[in-house]
Amino acid sequence: MRKRTTTKQIQQAITNNFLKLTKSEIYRKSTRQTNIIAPDTFKESLEFLGETLFADAIGWHYEFDVKTGQCIVEAGRMNGDVDFMFIAHLCVSDDVKVESVDKALRVIEEE
Repeated sequence: MRKRTTTKQIQQAITNNFLKLTKSEIYRKSTRQTNIIAPDTFKESLEFLGETLFADAIGWHYEFDVKTGQCIVEAGRMNGDVDFMFIAHLCVSDDVKVESVDKALRVIEEE
């Protein structure tokens, strides 16, 4: 089940070594073409985005893939008006529990 998260929460989870980036890619919906993004480029871009006023405007979602044991973080899939999807495959660090990562990433809905 996909859950909402934010740019800053993803960045913190990576910075705090809860998650390690294993692969990142950009997928263009109209052409169905996938291009690999270098891990350093993804991290730098995420850091830059986190410092802008647009950081909270990005609709990030995440879910845990039971088969691979990875956390998949995506932006753009749920938005029909956007042609690009950004996808990051992250593995949970050895000494970190999945529940801790889920807590670090999950957006708490305000009532």
